[in-house]
Amino acid sequence: MRNKVPLLLSSLSLVGLFLAHPVSAAPYPLGTMTCDDIGAFASEAMRWRKEEMITYEDAMSRLDERTFADPVEKKNLSIVVDYVFGNYGRNWNVESAGNVFRSDCEKGRDDPVE
Repeated sequence: MRNKVPLLLSSLSLVGLFLAHPVSAAPYPLGTMTCDDIGAFASEAMRWRKEEMITYEDAMSRLDERTFADPVEKKNLSIVVDYVFGNYGRNWNVESAGNVFRSDCEKGRDDPVE
């Protein structure tokens, strides 16, 4: 009887651990955007880099000119621009950039290119 209490506490501790740390990540906070919107913007930003040959600073200026329904949207798109114009963007094309961000958004990962 004495051993059942520690075993019960151990079981409750494990249940608490699983409840505190969900198995799957929550989706991105998107504001009014969808994962398709995030992917489409990634493709657009890659087009700026590969086809229009604009600089990171010009891309951020274009982003600043947009209007957003929710502040998180600008934050998300700024992150996309950072990746597209960073080292990862060297290996992507217009289509693959959109696919990477759309897919990772749908999976709910915090970092789009882990």
